Amino acid sequence: MNHRRNNGLLVLILAAICNGDFVRADDPKPAEPLRAVMLLPSDVTTAELAALKTNDSNAVVLRLTGLSDDDRQREVAAAKRILKAELQLYYWIEIARCPDLANAHPEWMASLQGHSEWRRLFDDPPEPDKNSEVVKNYPWVPILYEEAFAAHLQRVRRLLEDKPTATGIFLNDLQGGPSACGCGHHLCRWTADYGPIKTARPTGDDAAARFVQAVSKIAPDSHCIPVWATECEKHDGADDGLCAGVGCFKGICWKAWTSQLTSVAEQSEQIAVLAPFKSFQRDLPVYDKPAGWVTFALKSFQTFPVANNARPVPASRLIAVLQGWDVSPPEIDAQIQRAAEAGTSNYVVVRTKIDQSWQPRLHRFTE
Repeated sequence: MNHRRNNGLLVLILAAICNGDFVRADDPKPAEPLRAVMLLPSDVTTAELAALKTNDSNAVVLRLTGLSDDDRQREVAAAKRILKAELQLYYWIEIARCPDLANAHPEWMASLQGHSEWRRLFDDPPEPDKNSEVVKNYPWVPILYEEAFAAHLQRVRRLLEDKPTATGIFLNDLQGGPSACGCGHHLCRWTADYGPIKTARPTGDDAAARFVQAVSKIAPDSHCIPVWATECEKHDGADDGLCAGVGCFKGICWKAWTSQLTSVAEQSEQIAVLAPFKSFQRDLPVYDKPAGWVTFALKSFQTFPVANNARPVPASRLIAVLQGWDVSPPEIDAQIQRAAEAGTSNYVVVRTKIDQSWQPRLHRFTE
C-alpha cells in the first residue's frame, strides 16, 4: 500500500517538473514589487517607519539634499534608522535642477532660445542683446554639457560618501531643462539649447546612460535608477495649451526623447517615471479616470519608442514616481491603481514636493 502511494507521489512530482510547476527549495523567489515612500531625513522617525510598515510599504527612498557635515550626519542617521526598521533603503538625488551649480556656473545652465512662447508665462521677461547675451533657464544645469556632467558626478560622489549601502539610487532629471525649445511647456526637456548660442560643450544623446554608468562605478553595490519625464502631448499644441500653438508634438521632441531613452534603457534594467500628475498640470478631463495621466505616462514608454522605430520599455521595468503632496489619500490610491492598469506594481509615493520650477535669467557671454 505504501509502495503504491510512493509511486503515485513520484508520478505527481515528475508531472509537475515536466509542466514547469515544480520549484526547488533553492530557486530564487520572484522579486517583490517596490512599494516605497520618499522622505526627507527629518521625517524619518521610528514612529513614521512603523506606520509605513503597517501600511504595507516595503521601502523608504531617502532624499539626499546637503553636502555640509550636519546634513551628512542627519542623512546617515536616517539611513541607519530605515535599515534598522527592516525596510529597503533607497536614495534620491536631484541632478539637473541645482541652484548651487547654477549660481557658481551660470554658463552651464540650459538656455531659452528658439521659440519665444515661454515669455507669456512671466511678467516683464528679459530681452537679451543677441550679440552678447542669452536667456538662461535658472536653476537648471543639465548633464547635457560635458562640464556640468563632470561637476554633477563629483556632487553625487560627495553625497554618497560615508552613507550606508542602499538597494538603489534614483537619479532625477537626467534630461534637459524645462521649455527646452522655448514653447513654455515644463515637460519639453529634450535639449539644453534650441539655438546657436552654446556656452559649454554639448554632450551626445547617450549622456544620461553614461552618467548612470559612472554612478554605478561609484556605488557598485546599488542599483542606479534613472528617473525619466515624458514629453508634450497632442492636445498641448492648441493655442491655449501648454505648448501655446507650437508644433512640438509632431516635431523633434519625442524623436529626441526616444533616442535618449533608448541609450538609458540599454544601460539600466529599471527606469523610474516622474509622474506627479497635479504638479505637472495633467489633472485634466482628457485622461478620463482620476489620475488617468499616470497610465498615459507609463504607457508612453511602450508607444512612443515603437512610433520612432525603437524598442519599447516593458511596463514591468518601470517604477511610477507618484505625487504624495497636495493630494488626498483617495488620489494617492487612484495613482497607484492607474499605475497597475498600465502594467507596473512598482511605485514611489513622494511625500515632499519635487521642485520643478524655473525662471529666465540673462547671461552675458563672450564671442
